[in-house]
Amino acid sequence: MKIKKVAVGNSEEAFIENKFSEGLNIISSDDNNKGKTIVIQSMMYALGNEPIFPSSFNFKEYYYIIEFELDNIPVTISRKLNSFVVLYKSNLSTFDNQTEFKHYINNNLFKLPMILKDGFKKIVDPVLFYQIFFVGQDSKNTSNIFQAGYYNKTDFFNMIYSYAGIETHFYSDLDENQIKERIQKLKAEKKELQKQNKILKSTLSVIGLASKSNDRMKFEEKLSSTEKIKTNIIGLNSQRNNALSRKIKNEITLKELRSLNQSLSAGILHCLDCGSKNIGYSTSDKSYTFDISSNEIRSQILISIEEKINIYSEEIERLTFDINKYQDELQSLLSIDEVSLQSLLLYKSELISAGEADSRILSISKELKELERSLTSSMNKEKENQIERKELRDQIFEKMNEFYKTIEPNGNLFFDDLFSRRQSVYSGVEETEFYLSKLYALLSVLKHRFPIIIDYFRDGELSTVKEKKVLDLFKEFDNQVIFTATLKDEEIGKYNNVQMINHINYMDHIPFKLLSRKYVQDFLLLSDKLSISIKSNLN
Repeated sequence: MKIKKVAVGNSEEAFIENKFSEGLNIISSDDNNKGKTIVIQSMMYALGNEPIFPSSFNFKEYYYIIEFELDNIPVTISRKLNSFVVLYKSNLSTFDNQTEFKHYINNNLFKLPMILKDGFKKIVDPVLFYQIFFVGQDSKNTSNIFQAGYYNKTDFFNMIYSYAGIETHFYSDLDENQIKERIQKLKAEKKELQKQNKILKSTLSVIGLASKSNDRMKFEEKLSSTEKIKTNIIGLNSQRNNALSRKIKNEITLKELRSLNQSLSAGILHCLDCGSKNIGYSTSDKSYTFDISSNEIRSQILISIEEKINIYSEEIERLTFDINKYQDELQSLLSIDEVSLQSLLLYKSELISAGEADSRILSISKELKELERSLTSSMNKEKENQIERKELRDQIFEKMNEFYKTIEPNGNLFFDDLFSRRQSVYSGVEETEFYLSKLYALLSVLKHRFPIIIDYFRDGELSTVKEKKVLDLFKEFDNQVIFTATLKDEEIGKYNNVQMINHINYMDHIPFKLLSRKYVQDFLLLSDKLSISIKSNLN
């Protein structure tokens, strides 16, 4: 991915940064509040990241546009609040929320890792994924991920494993326990059959039906297992209902749009100019409006809505499969309890002939082999994965320490984790060295194709000598690098005419006033390329 242009603005004020090169870029200024962080955050926000703008910047008032190349194919994304517009391979697509946008990224631009989260398979959100190559200036904590909340450190590691191609097993502990329990029951049943040449219907203990304590224990075990499965089913049903609701709304939108009716559920058809024949389509939160009087634009919007319907259809199908799986488990769990031979003999002395017992023994032996093979295969694969995960972690930590020792030969830090201990959070220059080492190591080991982006990469007074080593190390890769830096008076001009650096100078920017009216016309032209209608109040 090579970033070409970042724009932020509305009809009143805007700013456009288009001076990025493919290699090493440094945006510098002689003071803070010159707009470096706003540009970096606008870039990431347009890509679907959570907002971490300066508190003085009212980010909700603006549109954000990013242009980049992916495998030499241009991609343009615009975002306003939670709505997105994407232009890719001459196709225009619109999305009403981050979930739709995330699935579009995964299906069309680049694969996002999948992890097991809260018992469910989940494609990770951009806010977690982008942390493999991006470090912002604010909200940093070396002992945790950025914006910790829904995701945690374990999720980050699982994402890394998934991205590296280490298979994730999407089964719960309950599945494995059920297999083990089934094996145990079958072995006990087989033992009784072989001993007494009689068939049993369960592997309850010899205590039998008359034991109150045994009955209560079994009931509580079943209740606990049932509750776990029920919780999973309820959660999946909720997700499926949401997906179905959005699918239906988009189907209604598609139907109404084709017939040019006036009211929609997932979007709105309306007159752009009162009394005119111009027809417009708006995203659900009305962040974007498109003039669909043009057959070409209308066709693009129709295709985009059809794509969203397909996304939700795939999601519904996947969720239904998972729901059915848990329903089968629940049905099996709630089946009539098998009881011991001793208990059954209280009611009937003969249950089955010897021949039938022999047949049952063979059946049990066959099922046991299949279950044990499945369990062994699963356990062996999990052991292999554990080894692969450890090897991957060791490679990352090794690269982190190599990087650190290169820029700080006499330093006493040693990295054996992607996060510091909670009681020993890094600060100052150590924090900067930690994040630089981390991004370098992830790039070295994962060999991803994303740009390395760090806002204020010299935070903590990284010395000039160390800085040069850092730049040399990152220049070893073909990935685009975008750093920002605030220079001291004696450092002003240090990046000018340095062959390896594309210097983007913000020294002349007015503090707290990055956006201005002079960029509005060009910003509206960028919006026009995406068929976005932003009314201008300029005279």
